[in-house]
Amino acid sequence: MRWKAVFAAVVINVAVVNGAWAAQRVALIIGVAKYDKVPPLANPAKDAKLVQATLQKLGFQVKVLTDPTRTQLIEGLGEFEEAAKGSEAAVIYYAGHGAMIDGVNYLLPKDAVSTNKSALTGTAVESARLGQSLMGAKSVRLIILDACRNNPTATRSIGGNSRGLTRETGPTSVAVVTLMAAGPGQVAQDGAAGAANSPFAIALTQGMTRPGVTVGELPSYVQAEVERMTEGEQTPDLQGIWPNVHWSFDPNPPKLAAAAAPGADVTKIKWEKDQVFWTSIKDSDDPADFKAYMDAQDRGEITGSFRKLASNRIRALDKLPAGSFQVASRSAQPGQELVVTARESFARGDYASAARDWNTAAKSGNGAAMYNLGVMSLTGKGAPKDVAAAAKWFKASADAGHSGGMVNWALCRLNGFGAPKDEADGFRWLQKAADKGSANAMGMLAEAYLRGRGVSQDARQGAGWLQKAVDAGDGPSIAQLADLYDKGQGVGRDPRRAFTLYERAAVAGDTDAMVHLGYAYEDGEAVRKDEIQAATWYQRAAEAGNSEGMSSLAVMLENGAGLQQDYGRAAEYYRLAANAGDARGYLGLGSMTARGAGLRANPAEAVRLFQAAADRGSALAMRNLGIMYETGQGVRADRKKAIDYYRKALAAGDQDARSELDRLGAGV
Repeated sequence: MRWKAVFAAVVINVAVVNGAWAAQRVALIIGVAKYDKVPPLANPAKDAKLVQATLQKLGFQVKVLTDPTRTQLIEGLGEFEEAAKGSEAAVIYYAGHGAMIDGVNYLLPKDAVSTNKSALTGTAVESARLGQSLMGAKSVRLIILDACRNNPTATRSIGGNSRGLTRETGPTSVAVVTLMAAGPGQVAQDGAAGAANSPFAIALTQGMTRPGVTVGELPSYVQAEVERMTEGEQTPDLQGIWPNVHWSFDPNPPKLAAAAAPGADVTKIKWEKDQVFWTSIKDSDDPADFKAYMDAQDRGEITGSFRKLASNRIRALDKLPAGSFQVASRSAQPGQELVVTARESFARGDYASAARDWNTAAKSGNGAAMYNLGVMSLTGKGAPKDVAAAAKWFKASADAGHSGGMVNWALCRLNGFGAPKDEADGFRWLQKAADKGSANAMGMLAEAYLRGRGVSQDARQGAGWLQKAVDAGDGPSIAQLADLYDKGQGVGRDPRRAFTLYERAAVAGDTDAMVHLGYAYEDGEAVRKDEIQAATWYQRAAEAGNSEGMSSLAVMLENGAGLQQDYGRAAEYYRLAANAGDARGYLGLGSMTARGAGLRANPAEAVRLFQAAADRGSALAMRNLGIMYETGQGVRADRKKAIDYYRKALAAGDQDARSELDRLGAGV
């Protein structure tokens, strides 16, 4: 079996084209299988043909270089550089040998020589050269590097690395998003014996051809599918940020009914449907629910942010013994056919039909139908929003033996939602659900122990239940367990273990874990400091609706930390974060508005934004308000109010406010 690594660089930007290359979508496919002085390869040729055919179906004008020499490769890249200028999208796919020497990635053409370091670096081509040839593209720059990780030149004399290929560095790495077929320290598989293509090539091309898929959605799909196909042994690695995550590979994306309004954000609509769909099934014990979720993503109806979690839940449920609750609950339940029909209607957004069929099934005693009716009442999708009605349905579902109903009824009792608050009773229902194999209930039990709700507070018990929940396939518990290792709560503090768990949760779609990964790459305690990788995770979290990810990326763009300073994009992300209620979003946007950085200076608007941030607990915003009132910017000067805000800032933890008070002779 050949082991290989692939990394794809996606950037978004595009270009002008001349002659036969005059097209809006252009691609260069480079396949090197027959080498003069390096071992030959088999799979690159097959994977290159698959990618070529896929891109052609998507409307790309494709040029192919087969077994090029170094001179031919450089000339081909030069021609493509001209072709990419002004195009809508430009893609380069390279399949062949690759090597990492002294932190630099090299691609090996047909005539490469690997007898020593000097020979290899002199006859190979730096992978960064591919990125340079795409810089004229405007909407999408995508590089896919499919290179062997079992470095054929990994000897002590040339300083090679047997794992091959590192993350990209250099000027283009900021503008380019890199997707490696395998994570650091992993190898990428060729697939089962006799397989036509590698798992990565299959997932990549299937992802590109999903209806309406955007570049922002593609990495999560590829990661989830490769993990599924390799049973968790391989996870593609992502690096870089892009300015237009909404660009679609599909030249004729599906028109969503909900997007009828002019200017509607189709990606946001798909994301919102995704959240509703996942909420409706996350506590389910039926693998068909999670399969329906994945099918909805494949049809382009939802973003599929939780695809990895759905795949994990299917695998976990299928491993349960034949006599378990989950198997029994999904076998001979009355009204089960209607439940399936209703699920399909719900996935399409036809909530009225789903409600009708679930009501009919519920009358025959189907616990899953009762549970889903409860979700409808809770979310207002298909039924009037009514917490009390939702609680009644969850209680009925729990009494019918449905674990999801037990979990939600427990939450009603723990929080007093639609029913009298009784934390001890809520804990008992969580225990019942956990005893029946509910991974979500195990995670909720852990929270109960950690917070002392319905049971004596016990961090060790909490950590133990979180580990059980993780082992049972509960996605949210992964990040919660990471938090405990990060803080040393209930377990010994272990930043590296925390990082590994955050990474696992982030790949599974947990946006808070994505933000934690960004922080880890920024501070460099658990992993080598990498600001571009930090920005990568912040943007992924931001595009999944996480306001902390939005404001974290905005800070990097404003300060030029690891990225090119870009006030315009920083203001955009601050505004998105503020719209989501994020205090740092209001603070950052207020600061840029006060200074006139990237947008027109408006002191009065800055005061309004600082006030919004202060109302949400930002100590720095309180101090900024003090400055505005002291200097009369955007408001009438008022020394008393300035002192008041400085004192509030100090009380909220901003120690710099003390010097402001001392300066005004108003020390505390």
